[in-house]
Parts: sequence; C-alpha cells; structure tokens
Amino acid sequence: MNLMQSIAMPAWTEKFRAITSRCHHCDRSLALPRYSARKAGIKMHDFWYCSSRCFAAAAEEELASLTISRREPTNRFSRMPLGLMMMRDGLLNSAQFKEVSDEQKEAGGEIGELLVRQGFLSEKQVTAVRATQWGCPVFTVPERGMQTEIYIPSTFIKLYSMIPLHYVATTNLLLMGFVNGIEYGLLYAIEKITGCKTQPCFVTPSDFQSQVQHIEQVNAQSEDESPREIKFESIKTPSEMARILCSYSVHLEADEAIIGRCKEYLWARLKCGPKEVDLLFNAG
Repeated sequence: MNLMQSIAMPAWTEKFRAITSRCHHCDRSLALPRYSARKAGIKMHDFWYCSSRCFAAAAEEELASLTISRREPTNRFSRMPLGLMMMRDGLLNSAQFKEVSDEQKEAGGEIGELLVRQGFLSEKQVTAVRATQWGCPVFTVPERGMQTEIYIPSTFIKLYSMIPLHYVATTNLLLMGFVNGIEYGLLYAIEKITGCKTQPCFVTPSDFQSQVQHIEQVNAQSEDESPREIKFESIKTPSEMARILCSYSVHLEADEAIIGRCKEYLWARLKCGPKEVDLLFNAG
C-alpha cells in the first residue's frame, strides 16, 4: 500500500489542487489552482472559454442561431373562445356577447377586460373561465404579496402580464401567474435561464398588480443599487450583441453566461457568484 494514499490531507489543502480546463473554442488547456479557477475564463451552457475573444466568438454564434430561429413551444390544442365558454356556462347571454364583440371590433381590447368594464362579469369570474380554458388552476395572491427568490426581468412581466409568485427550493419549482394567456415560449426561456421548472397558473388583474407592487417594493429595499436588467432596443446584429455581452462580462467579472430567446427578445444572464445581471436585446 502506498503510505501517502492512506494519510488524510487537511481540508484547507483542497483549494490548492489544480483544475484542468479546456476551452471549447480554441481547445486551449489551463491548469489552475482550485481557489482561482472560478476567476479565469467564463462558462456558457456547460462549456468553458479561456478568454474574452473565445467567449465573444462563441456568444456571437449562439446569438446568430437564436436570431435566425424563431421556433418556440406552441399550443397543441385548440381552445374554445372565451366568450363562447361564458355563454355555455350561462355567465353571458347572446345580447351581452354581441355588445362586447361589437365594441371589440370598433375599439379593440381584450374581451375579458371589456366584460369586466361593462359590468357583465367580475374579474374572478373571467379569470376562472380563462383558467378552465387553459386547463390551469387559479391562484389567489395574499394581501402581503408572495416572496420569490427568482428574478424575472420587469420587461417580460409588463409585456406578457406574467408574474413570479412562489419558488419551492426543495422541488426547484417556480410558480408563474398569467393574466390573459400562458406564454409557453416565455416559460421555456425562464427554465433555460434560471434552471427552474415552471408551473403556470392564472391570477386576476388586481392580484397581478398587487404582486408587481410587492416585488418593486422588495427590489427598492435592496442595498445593491446596480441595475439587474439592461435593455437594448436598437442593437440588431449578433456581432454587436456579442461585443456588448462580452464587454459587460469583463466589467462584471462574470463567471457564467446563459443565453436564450423569449419571443422578440434575446435574453442573456451574466452571473458572478450570487450577483446576476440580465441583458435584453430586441431582435424582433
């Protein structure tokens, strides 16, 4: 028996053991002490890149692929229109339905909002029918609001009337509340960026606004004043997006980047330990 193998090494020596990493772009290998390995290069989608040049090239390739591809999970099942479901359930008569339909044709708007505005139905009634339409439950947000550890950019919250409600760490499940309809492409992007499993449900417009205010209050109380979300509306080419992404990763000393697509936006999240910053590029 090798005597050295039978002697337990002190725990503090673990950080000095070398870690060998191979760059996925240039195939360069580096042997780094464990304590400094995190600070060298950057990881993206389980691959490691040794330099900003290699990372920028890989990021540009990924962004170009996402720019071209607009494929997202689609709804496989046709759903009965909301108004017809309400008539079927006896919540709406034909005269009321015709009045709201005519208003929608003239002025536009979402039929559920028009029904509530006209006083034909309550928010809770509309939300219950909509949840049945999509085969999802209705969730009631408590007055104090719901606490969640998972950050979702406010751009998506406002654009898609969707809000994170609750995160269960033991099952890695994130409950997402929708007002008008489930955006499966958004859920797919959230799962890719956060690593969480998502579960959709429906909330009333009032509960949605209440939860938005609660999250804004929590974020305002944070001691970290640096922005968590940076939006670019006029950057269109993958090379320019990659250059900006690389620049921010160097500035933030990021050790990981995750890139995905959510409808018209390319969503990149940079991580440096517990700190996270989202870059949103409008590629629509």
